[in-house]
Amino acid sequence: MGAIAACGTAATPHARTVLVVEDEVLIRLVLAETLRDAGYAVVEAANGEEAIAVLASSTALDAVLTDVNMPGSLDGVALGRHVRSTRPGLKVIMVSGQAAPAAAVDAADAFLSKPCEPGAVLAAIETLLSDRP
Repeated sequence: MGAIAACGTAATPHARTVLVVEDEVLIRLVLAETLRDAGYAVVEAANGEEAIAVLASSTALDAVLTDVNMPGSLDGVALGRHVRSTRPGLKVIMVSGQAAPAAAVDAADAFLSKPCEPGAVLAAIETLLSDRP
């Protein structure tokens, strides 16, 4: 069983919430910590199936940050497509150590190459969410 974790921050009650989907525990922890330090609320999922469970819940989310290559029946591209069909306003950022797959174009709002600098992750999220109140 993977780990779904929801942790709040000391940020304002109107903090934006990001779902971080990454199967590599250390990478997920670093991404989550970076986002929390910047004032975001973070929900973590270890794979696509766990992310689907979070998306099916009543959890309010502003963005999904997902790895492209994950074990299980749902990779990041399939997850991005699911988000597009079930929560069309939700922003999706994909990360991968490989070149962006052609399918990512329709399934993501942004693509970052691994290794990602924390500043690049924050900049991508802030840019995508800048048009929201």
